[in-house]
Amino acid sequence: MKRIRPPREVLAALDRALAAKAGPVQAGSPLDKAVEILYRQRHYFWVGIYLVAGDRVVRQAFRGPVPPCHSFALGKGNVGTVGESGFMKVIPDVSADPTYSMCFLETKSEIVVPIKIVGRILGVIDVESDRPDAFGPLDRILLKTVAARLARFLTSTGKRYVRKAKEAAAEAQPAAQAERGRPPASEKPAAASVPAPRRAAAGDQVRP
Repeated sequence: MKRIRPPREVLAALDRALAAKAGPVQAGSPLDKAVEILYRQRHYFWVGIYLVAGDRVVRQAFRGPVPPCHSFALGKGNVGTVGESGFMKVIPDVSADPTYSMCFLETKSEIVVPIKIVGRILGVIDVESDRPDAFGPLDRILLKTVAARLARFLTSTGKRYVRKAKEAAAEAQPAAQAERGRPPASEKPAAASVPAPRRAAAGDQVRP
């Protein structure tokens, strides 16, 4: 059984993780440590961090069951909606929320918090619970504080994680376009060449 830690202990552990020397993006990154701290030290069923990459929010770290949803288009689902609007969303009962995109049958409630700084939306924290109406004022304040600290990290010593997310999304785009039956940008037919304008000879009329 988890031992639920008070917010001050959670934030102290988060600060240590973000201040530590950055490891590889794929394993042991500060983002991995952040979700691990939230998952182990609070009552959450699932925790994930998504970063904005182009027109999608793409998952970078998670703890809990393996989800089928790796990314969301901006404006789609609660993760994509918050990634586009920049406003926190609390869903006490996911079965009554038309925007909710189901990833787990166990999920009963959800909170999605934007990671943003000076109006710039960098990503979101998505937290799910297997209990209805699980996110009270204490959780909302804690997760907003975590999101603010992650935003500062991602715009300073953690910039490379944002860059890596965008690079990975750009590399995956041709494959996604091919699955949808669209040719990648590099394979689109070139536009018809337009002949260079002829220099006017003496006596020609030149239209404005």
